Amino acid sequence: MKDKEPIVIDFTKIDESFLVSMGARLRMVLNALFTGEYFPVSVKGSPVQVDSFVRTLAGEKRYLSSMSQYGLNNPKTFKDKFKLDRSIKSFERDTGLVWPFK
Repeated sequence: MKDKEPIVIDFTKIDESFLVSMGARLRMVLNALFTGEYFPVSVKGSPVQVDSFVRTLAGEKRYLSSMSQYGLNNPKTFKDKFKLDRSIKSFERDTGLVWPFK
């Protein structure tokens, strides 16, 4: 297996470079979730920030899976989008950051 440099998402060190690279990092994490490919990820921050991030990332994956499997007009997709929107609001409140995939 090829060694991969871990993705580090550190909510304790939020600066301009963090904000610029956050979207790209999250795309890599989502890609790894969908492909099942191993990719080392480290998330640092308060327990509330980390939990909120994990819930929102899981909601993003669930919504994208529903959208591709059932289409945009399916009730399951609507339900998953509603749950994702709730998670995003919680993430933004807990971290003070805007979720990059709206």
